[in-house]
Amino acid sequence: MGGDAVGIGLLRWNPDGAGLEVLDTTPTSSPSFLAAGSDGVLYATDEAGRIEAFRPGPRRTLEPLGGQPTSGGSPCHVSVTRDRLFVSNYLDGSIDVFPLAVDGRVDSLIQTLPSQGSGPNPVQQGPHAHSTLLCGTTLLSADLGADRVHVHTLEHGRLVRTASVALPPGTGPRDLIAHAGRSILLGELDGGVFALDERGRITAAGSVSEVWVEGDHAAGFAIATSGRFLYTGLRGSNRIAVFRAADLSPVATVSCGGDWPRHLCLINGGDTGDVLFVANQLSSTVAVFGLDPSTGIPFPLGSPVNVASPTFLLPVT
Repeated sequence: MGGDAVGIGLLRWNPDGAGLEVLDTTPTSSPSFLAAGSDGVLYATDEAGRIEAFRPGPRRTLEPLGGQPTSGGSPCHVSVTRDRLFVSNYLDGSIDVFPLAVDGRVDSLIQTLPSQGSGPNPVQQGPHAHSTLLCGTTLLSADLGADRVHVHTLEHGRLVRTASVALPPGTGPRDLIAHAGRSILLGELDGGVFALDERGRITAAGSVSEVWVEGDHAAGFAIATSGRFLYTGLRGSNRIAVFRAADLSPVATVSCGGDWPRHLCLINGGDTGDVLFVANQLSSTVAVFGLDPSTGIPFPLGSPVNVASPTFLLPVT
């Protein structure tokens, strides 16, 4: 919220030398997170307190399918199944469950799962749900405010909380990603990174960088096609951190090519190798990087492209 973006933009990557180009924008209110559902339906969180659905339209446009209000403020993440949406509400730490219609429309809210807890950091005065990850019939949720990962089972379309795993105080659990049969958790407030089993228990721990800069906020996950390296943005010092997937050890950090790297994504460029895209929110740019196949370290590909206040990047085909 408070940026210059006017909606959801469509960009195209041209590996033949034309680089990244902006094609079109679909106006919508304050979209901060995107998720792809069935049949090309796209879901967007509206930080004002809604979840919206869109379907592909003619000439690279998105057609609104409508949406629903969320129970809590500042929804920041959504996970999608064939018939359910799970929305993380940052402001009060709750998780909303919405059923999906056959055509992908969002039906009325059927469940809100509250949370509680706090942490030592000033931004941890209360619970702040930040993301969820589906692992079969288990759903993990990262609570940035409470320094916890909550574990749920999905029973008859509703969530049942079965466990709550504590992280080190001040971790600020933010993002979850599945990799090599385990879940990887990113700590926004201290750069900690953790491997979790199917019950949310910590099986390994590391750090995204050898030097953690006070005041940094880690954000976003991307995995190299080889599976060897992971990437995250460090807002504040404006770096991209590279770390090894096998043992969660840091490799290097490089400049993000802008200001406040809020999100990043990676595509397989085929013969040209992996390409990493970084959404630099405060500089209103998207920077593009190639990746060294042996070290995983990013290097710039051309100049950043102007995109108003980018907060999320979603690869689509």
